[in-house]
Amino acid sequence: MRFAFVVSRALGYHIPNLFDSNESFHDFDKALGLLEQNGFDGVELNLNFHDQSRLSRIKDCIKSHGLRLSGVGTGLVYARDNLSLTDSERSKRERAIAIVEKLIEFASDEKAPVIIGLIRGAGKLHVEEASVYLRDSLKECDSVAQRHGVRMALEAINRYETPLLNAADEVSTFIKNTKLDATGILLDTFHMNIEEGSIEETIREYFSEVIHFHIADSNRWPPGFGHLRIEELLHLLQDLGYHGWVSAETLPKPSSAEAVTATASFLRAHRFM
Repeated sequence: MRFAFVVSRALGYHIPNLFDSNESFHDFDKALGLLEQNGFDGVELNLNFHDQSRLSRIKDCIKSHGLRLSGVGTGLVYARDNLSLTDSERSKRERAIAIVEKLIEFASDEKAPVIIGLIRGAGKLHVEEASVYLRDSLKECDSVAQRHGVRMALEAINRYETPLLNAADEVSTFIKNTKLDATGILLDTFHMNIEEGSIEETIREYFSEVIHFHIADSNRWPPGFGHLRIEELLHLLQDLGYHGWVSAETLPKPSSAEAVTATASFLRAHRFM
């Protein structure tokens, strides 16, 4: 397993207006330095743009710290730009698809998974209609991902954030029924704690389909601050032969820097790093 930490405008290492200014790039460089010092292998980002100059600068900064791009989240496309793959307006769906496809190209050098989280849409959705839009949108994105040798990671997200695809069985069935050949499952300990009867059994049952994994404790703080036995879940992944990325997607608590150091300390204490 390889371990990464999320750097974003919200979860993980929190940087307001990330990548919108030179100052935010300075803060990004500082965050990467902290990840490097604490022994992380990579960084996961959440992006909502495809400006090539900024994307190239991001890549250079990551490489300068000896890190790898572990994943590219797309939730900001919905949260910040109000675009989703299930919007009732076709033009908005097309704009969301175009951004995802550009981010697939961005991720292709590192073969990093592109995460389909809240870009699927949230709020008061007509689930049956939204599911059709999501199917059609992801078929387009999946085709692009195949051409670039990139996997898409469709995340099971709890019911309080979206009515679409809350549990692992729903995500698995959707992927199979839609015939998404370049798409697998993203499991997240925080969401599983809400939706799954047994986190361990869910990991065992869907392990062959899991291509990305998020860790956060039951309260979304770093591991060790809640009641989840995350070390046992990681040992289970290890025993099953998981070789992908594990990204810490926590709240920036007690602070952004302390979230990084606390997560690294937890992983070292349990001999994962």
